[in-house]
Amino acid sequence: MDNKTLIKWLNWFYTLEMSQVDLYLNQAKKSSDYYIGNVLLRIAEIEAGHAKIFNNFLVKLGSKPAKIDSLISRITGNIPGHITPLFGTVNFFLYNYMLETIAIKDYKLLLRSLDKKTELQHELANILVDNLIDEDLHRLWFKEQRDSLI
Repeated sequence: MDNKTLIKWLNWFYTLEMSQVDLYLNQAKKSSDYYIGNVLLRIAEIEAGHAKIFNNFLVKLGSKPAKIDSLISRITGNIPGHITPLFGTVNFFLYNYMLETIAIKDYKLLLRSLDKKTELQHELANILVDNLIDEDLHRLWFKEQRDSLI
């Protein structure tokens, strides 16, 4: 994969991860359940780590997160983070499950597209697998919590 395309992907993942950070932080603040609130805070911390990794890779490629992507992530994470708890816990778990599903699908798509023979893309592939495991665990947790409430 050429660097220009890779930068677009990294900006997308940076945006997605920062959106998840804002979403989960806001949901945690609105949660009246101590355990759920703390899980959301922990997941937000993990997603922030993912975003930092993508930022670092953008820097390695001589770029940085696009300003518009940072704005989009605030809007797509902040607003739903305030609104989704109003629709009930079952529905915000479903929303989060769907968001994690999108992340998983896109992680897999990028992984298949990388040229793992190049050092940088091989390094990125290893990190993507680690992130993918996190996203899959988050998705499973949201599904389990939702299923336990319906």
